[in-house]
Amino acid sequence: MELSGVRPDQITYNTLIASFSKSGNFKTVHQLMTKMTEQGLVPTAVTFGAVIHGYCKAGKLNKALEIFRRMGSTSKVPPNTVIYNILIDSLCKEKKIKDAVALMDDMKIEGVLPNVITYNAIFRGLQEEKWLDKAYKLMDEMNEQACNPDYVTMEILTEWLSAVGETARLKSFVKGCEATVSFLVPLELTGALDWISSSVAADVLFSLSFEVPLES
Repeated sequence: MELSGVRPDQITYNTLIASFSKSGNFKTVHQLMTKMTEQGLVPTAVTFGAVIHGYCKAGKLNKALEIFRRMGSTSKVPPNTVIYNILIDSLCKEKKIKDAVALMDDMKIEGVLPNVITYNAIFRGLQEEKWLDKAYKLMDEMNEQACNPDYVTMEILTEWLSAVGETARLKSFVKGCEATVSFLVPLELTGALDWISSSVAADVLFSLSFEVPLES
């Protein structure tokens, strides 16, 4: 490409970096990032996100966190919701739930709002740790932030709260959301209703399908 007199742009570099990160070829990734900078092109959140995702996928979470910290210190590129979600999900998968919750707190301090993907990752981790009081706080937070649950949220919370006899708390959570039935429909379409093993859980979803206010 360069031999023909055409210099790669930021999109080209990001595409190459994402590809090599996905395959785990991090030596080439860092060479590309160095060359990118030398040519006056600034790495963006997309660039760093691809590298962080690659390291997490390769099981190198500490290296991913190192890149993340470098974003804010030397590179001055603020991480976005996608990058936070990648790291929070990876921390939860490695059973580092307190670290994931702390990162979510930092995320909010930095003015980056969690989305439903963030909450879903945290809820999975909290369920593993049986950290119910923290889950309640985050459920309330979702209501306050008007962050609607999706079918993944409902799968996690229905299974968990039904098992501990807290279906009333689940109903209260959904009533407080500016929700649509979109989190219910995919369950039926994909056959995911199999996870509703108890009559109590089934009753919760049945009643919610009528009680949740719809957006006009």
